[in-house]
Amino acid sequence: MFKVAIFDLDGTLLNTLDDLANACNYAINKFNFPIHELDKYKTFIGNGIYKLVERALPEGKKDYETVTEALKIFTEYYNEHMMDMTKAYDGIIELLDELSSKGIKLAVVSNKKHDFTIEIVKKYFGERFDIVFGHRDNYKEKPDPASVLEVIEAFNISKEECIYIGDSNVDIITARNAGVKSIGVSWGFRGREELEREGADYLVNNTEELEDIILNN
Repeated sequence: MFKVAIFDLDGTLLNTLDDLANACNYAINKFNFPIHELDKYKTFIGNGIYKLVERALPEGKKDYETVTEALKIFTEYYNEHMMDMTKAYDGIIELLDELSSKGIKLAVVSNKKHDFTIEIVKKYFGERFDIVFGHRDNYKEKPDPASVLEVIEAFNISKEECIYIGDSNVDIITARNAGVKSIGVSWGFRGREELEREGADYLVNNTEELEDIILNN
């Protein structure tokens, strides 16, 4: 049994797609650029909000100044609307409570801006998580493993006692870079094929399968 389960946030614990897409479309529409259908944002999300906004901008308009200005608009809008349509995936609350009841420590490591991450985790999950890290100043974004390694150090465990759970290739690479096992969840933004291609150690289709792996390996 693993002692610590570290979760990605967007696409793993929470379906945040609508609110992220709406905020990004709002920002790029301010420049009169074409907006995108919801499903397109599944391929944009995963490497932090700078990359999200950059990917949403049209070719030839991805310069630093334009991205930075659009990112400011995105951030202001998302700050007000980040919980309009966001919701936890089915079974997540029950999973977290069951893992906690078995003594497993829980953490979040996300590429979402740190203050957004803290606020949204608190809103949807209360005090269920022992450690919550979003993207912080002076840290690289995932797949850099620094935040995962910081969690491992904080709990004073070995890498073999930790599992990382996410929905994208970024998460699988992050786990590999940190030297920990990974679980890919198929219900997120990227799907099973990407997770298989990236070499996730385990793949699950629901929270029951996820619970079984965490508790019985």
